[in-house]
Amino acid sequence: MTTLATLTADIESWTTYSDPDFIAAIPTFIRNTESRVFYFVQLIENQRSVTGNFTAGNGYLQLPDDFLACASLAVIVPVTGEYVYLLPKDVSYIREVYPFPLVTGQPTAYSLFTADEDDTTILVGPTPDVAYAAALNYFYKPPSLVDQPTGTWLSINAYDTLQYGCYSEAANWLKKTAGIDSMGDTYEQRFLVGLQGLKNLGETRDKKDTYRNGEKRGRE
Repeated sequence: MTTLATLTADIESWTTYSDPDFIAAIPTFIRNTESRVFYFVQLIENQRSVTGNFTAGNGYLQLPDDFLACASLAVIVPVTGEYVYLLPKDVSYIREVYPFPLVTGQPTAYSLFTADEDDTTILVGPTPDVAYAAALNYFYKPPSLVDQPTGTWLSINAYDTLQYGCYSEAANWLKKTAGIDSMGDTYEQRFLVGLQGLKNLGETRDKKDTYRNGEKRGRE
């Protein structure tokens, strides 16, 4: 298992640099690399499924705290238990097609509605006529290796990508802070190759019989 201690030791070994300020910056190199991966690649391992509830007369649903992007949303019809998947639309579409919030019915579409930077919810149209259970599949940002030092999915299954991303971050730091012109371009290229491999895995190969899909689609 690839741990935080292993990656830290590798960064020190590859850069042959052990200044205290550099060592203190290593967690930032790791977090920056992880963020580049998570925001560039849609991995099935970074999805979660949760259930919630709409109330009659209220078209809003609060999102989980770790929500990044929506994969799918379904309402569960009372009595029958049927899952009805909603169509992703823009807020303006819902406001135009269902302009009167007091007119209710079974929701058919949803949109992410941002009241402010700290309050993002889901808006559906039409406004629910009864209490519906909701099934939400969404992408989340998993814990960093810095916070889960025994290992993460990325450190275990794509260590080379994480490794070279951190080397690239470290090279940029060294060039800017210590004036050391290292192999930053080479490391970055190796990172991008690994990133493309993860994209191929997450967006084309690692599909479990997907029917309704809100995710990006790649080419085989």
